[in-house]
This record gives sequence, structure tokens and C-alpha cells, in this order.
Amino acid sequence: MKSSVSPSSLRCSQCSLGKLCLPVGLDPGDMHRLEEIIESSKSYKQSESVYRAGDEFRKIYAVKSGLFETVATDANGNEHIIGFHLPGELFGLDAIYSGRYISTPVAVTSSVACSIEYSELSDLATKLPSLQNQLMCLMSKEVHSSHSGVGEYTAEQKIAGFILSLSMRYQQRGYSATRFQLLMPRKDIASYLSMAPETVSRMFRRLVSDGILEIHQTEVNIKDMDHLKAVTGHIPADRVFFSS
Repeated sequence: MKSSVSPSSLRCSQCSLGKLCLPVGLDPGDMHRLEEIIESSKSYKQSESVYRAGDEFRKIYAVKSGLFETVATDANGNEHIIGFHLPGELFGLDAIYSGRYISTPVAVTSSVACSIEYSELSDLATKLPSLQNQLMCLMSKEVHSSHSGVGEYTAEQKIAGFILSLSMRYQQRGYSATRFQLLMPRKDIASYLSMAPETVSRMFRRLVSDGILEIHQTEVNIKDMDHLKAVTGHIPADRVFFSS
């Protein structure tokens, strides 16, 4: 047990995100064993990084509140956003193979994340088949997500798919599927979707003028979900939801 942490702060069983995070499928006894190795939640200020790309891999993290984005640097020193992580989603799994983190997670807004030593999690997973299965599913999702945006899509399809992805992910967390906060800057969305910021802004304006979206500052309201889905065109259902 991490003695510096009060038990109440570790109750995965009482967390509304439990059905989306590591505890999926665990019975109460196994849940308690997982709670014993989870470290204290930590708050991060806007633009604060959790760790840096290249750091030695030790922990995986779960978003408790707020929003994190993962940033990778290419061979030319250019930074690219490779993922956005909502509450209940994990990051750091991409470092398991290399033993070094390959991206830098940064808080987009004031955010909170839980952490767990991977060595302890891996050891516990060998004793708990349900936890091992969930860990394998999460790693498989990580691999799938890295390929999910592959394909030749129009700028409008990419933006529509991105909004549709957020809609589903927010709905899974008990929030509205049609009205939510778009907390990430347009330039970060552009980086993530490999588009120019001007193109992202133009595509949002088009979706608004077509009556599909309504946008007030950071709040997005999907006015015509069927039309939004139609805009994604030929993108297969499992490819609409870009990496998380």
C-alpha cells in the first residue's frame, strides 16, 4: 500500500470512471488488491507535463479529470499531437515495449491523473486473469488507435470524424453526446489531424453554416447528428473514432 495516500482517494470501486478504466471486470476482492498499488492522484496545471519523451518507463497513468494531450517530436525536431486523453483513458502504454516514453503528456487544462507502477501492475495481472485480460485489451486498443486514422480522407471528413469520436467518448462517460466542451486549441487539433490550422477553422465554419454544428467559444452543440455521420462518408465505423 502506498502509505502516503488516504484510502478514500484510491477507491476505484467508487469512481464513476471505473467502468472505463483498469478495474473493468474485477470483483470486489480483486478491486481491493488493485487499489492497494494505485498511487495518489496528482493535479497538473495547464501546460504542465507529466513526464518527458525519452524518460525511463515506470508508470502508466489514468486521467481522473480534465484533458491531456500527448506530444511527439519527429526527426526534424517538429512537435506533433498524437493523442487526446479524456477522463477514464490511459496513457503511457506506448512505452511498454521500448522501456522509454515516446511522447510527452501535457495537461490541456487543469487536470488530474492517477498513476501505477507498471511492474506492480504486471505482477498483479499474472494473479488476476480479469485484470490481465483488461490490460491486454487496453494495449490492443493502443495498437489499433495508432492505425485508426490511416487512409485518404477529406479535411471535412477528418473534422467530422474527430467530433463524432469526442461525442461517443463523452457519452461513454455519462455526459451529453451532443453538447460538450472542445478544450483543445484549433492548432492542436490541426496537428493531431495533420491539417493546417486555417483548414481546421474553415471546416468548422462549414459545419456551422451547414447547420450541423453550433459553436460558442469552447462549447460544441451537435445539431444534426445524422448529417454529421453522413459527412464522414466512407470511413468505416471502427476508423471514425481516431486515436484516444
